[in-house]
Amino acid sequence: MRLLCLEKPRGLAQRLRFAMMRALAGRVPASILALSYQRDLCGKYLAPCYHQGLGRAREWSVGEIEIFAAFVSNLNHCQY
Repeated sequence: MRLLCLEKPRGLAQRLRFAMMRALAGRVPASILALSYQRDLCGKYLAPCYHQGLGRAREWSVGEIEIFAAFVSNLNHCQY
């Protein structure tokens, strides 16, 4: 389930990014929508933590991390 408030971009830069993603991929991925919503409250601080945590997983390749994220999203019935 997607929250409608996440679909509405805030500001010109976010509108352009969302438009480009929709043009290239057909939709904006849910993970980007979640981290983009009220970025000053959450996403700005949470995204670097995810990046740092997953970046230190030296035994996993980038592809394996993406497969893991897709698998967890599927278990949670999310579109990834």
